[in-house]
Amino acid sequence: MKIQKGFTLIELMIALALGLIVVAAAAMLFLTGVKSSQVQQGMADLQDNANFGLNYITQDLRLANLDTVEAAMNDALLHGGVVLSQSNLPTGIQAGVGDVLLSQSNGDAVGRDNEWTGASNVTQNSDQLVIQYKPAQTGGFDCEGREITTVDRMVIQRYFLRIDANAGAGEGNPLALACDAGNYSDTNLARYGDAGEIIMKRVDHFRVLLNVSNATGNRRYIGIHEYMALTGTKPRILGVSLGVLARSGQSTGQEVSTAQDNAFVVLDQDVAIGANGNPQGFIRQVVTQEVAIRNALGERE
Repeated sequence: MKIQKGFTLIELMIALALGLIVVAAAAMLFLTGVKSSQVQQGMADLQDNANFGLNYITQDLRLANLDTVEAAMNDALLHGGVVLSQSNLPTGIQAGVGDVLLSQSNGDAVGRDNEWTGASNVTQNSDQLVIQYKPAQTGGFDCEGREITTVDRMVIQRYFLRIDANAGAGEGNPLALACDAGNYSDTNLARYGDAGEIIMKRVDHFRVLLNVSNATGNRRYIGIHEYMALTGTKPRILGVSLGVLARSGQSTGQEVSTAQDNAFVVLDQDVAIGANGNPQGFIRQVVTQEVAIRNALGERE
């Protein structure tokens, strides 16, 4: 009589169950690793925006208002560091710079194409900041990467949000913070008013506040639209506060564990991501930067 040995049905079921548990644990570890990698990449995107994007802007902002007739900067100072009105520009080029190519904010009339359109993924329009400076020496570069070859022409740069044509699949409304740079003499304006170059890849909202001081020395922060609505001589501008609502470049999924409350505070504004901005699936963070315009402090001798 031959004796046959093997698993009983119960033993086989136990072995299969243990195998499934091991496979499930391995799959869970793999999926957790993928999710962790996505979150880490998203946080790296935000850190890059904070460390490089805004710092890139502040370097040029600190050059603003150099070698002007007066240190007191407002909307009427010729060559004033923050370009708020046509009075900040020579009369010979004013016709080539429309209002939508000046500093603008929520509440102002928007333009089209490469002009300021107020592009934003929240209810409020994003702002546009325009600065200008006179190069102290040649060999530097404007915000589009073009070399500065003369100190006889003013450099003018505007920062605004626009759609990024190189968007990933399923990104919705992919906005980026871009910079458009040009230069001018008293009678000639060159290279200003195009789409510019992207300096921060994913930004849902851009807000600018002016740090102003009145005749008695009282200081406050005010939006560009509200500043231009003031009557009489405008208060002196001492600095600029920048705020961006940045998001990760790639989705982190729709899981509850990585979901965010879509309400944010960007400087003085309470904002919420609209449906067209992919409210779920991305990491978002508000990044701010305060810049004192040193050339606007004190008095000229």
